[in-house]
Amino acid sequence: MGTGEVEQAGERLYAVFARHPMPDDMAACEHCVDPADVDRFRRTPLRALTPDQLGSYLSNPGTWGDGNELPHLVPRLLTAYAAGEMVDQSWPDTLARRIAGHWADWTPVERSAVEDFLRAWWRSTLTSWPSEHPAEDILDAVAALELDLGPYLAAFAELPGGAVTRHLTEIVGWSAPDDRARRALDRWLASDTPAELLWAAAVADAGTPLGDELAEAADLADLLRKTR
Repeated sequence: MGTGEVEQAGERLYAVFARHPMPDDMAACEHCVDPADVDRFRRTPLRALTPDQLGSYLSNPGTWGDGNELPHLVPRLLTAYAAGEMVDQSWPDTLARRIAGHWADWTPVERSAVEDFLRAWWRSTLTSWPSEHPAEDILDAVAALELDLGPYLAAFAELPGGAVTRHLTEIVGWSAPDDRARRALDRWLASDTPAELLWAAAVADAGTPLGDELAEAADLADLLRKTR
């Protein structure tokens, strides 16, 4: 579960969304965004768009772009996030919220390609430590698209390696961004899985700072399980 899977899912994004060209006339407020920057952005080949350019576009919702350009940009945006190129620009859910506004208009094949990419990115993240983004940032993006969080949370018990439990220490205390996500998190925390995974890892690393961190998270998981 590594970068190879993410790269394959990224190439599928480029293939699926290739039918969407960049609009000839890109909508933007000239009082908010320099027209020269907009024109340069529009003329730059998709894969050559820089993190600064992508970040400027995302930081101007409502004043740069009307949504017609988004399908063209999605492959570059998502792959840039997964590659760690956007860590100084904006959070992944910034993009996800932009996508959510047009999600219902996209074809099932296009939505499937985005979901496949998110799942591959999630699995790669859980099996890497440190990762390019905290796992909770990716869950925030998944929640913003109102996708089923169940398979993402279930992956903690399905994937091997110590990195998984490192990420789990963060997700146990995740502040789910909306009621739907909180309900999914509550269902998962009500199960035995989070606490069992953390206690097993804490025992394996007993007597180390990591073991202490895992035990603290396991205590929290136990507490949350009893109060759900």
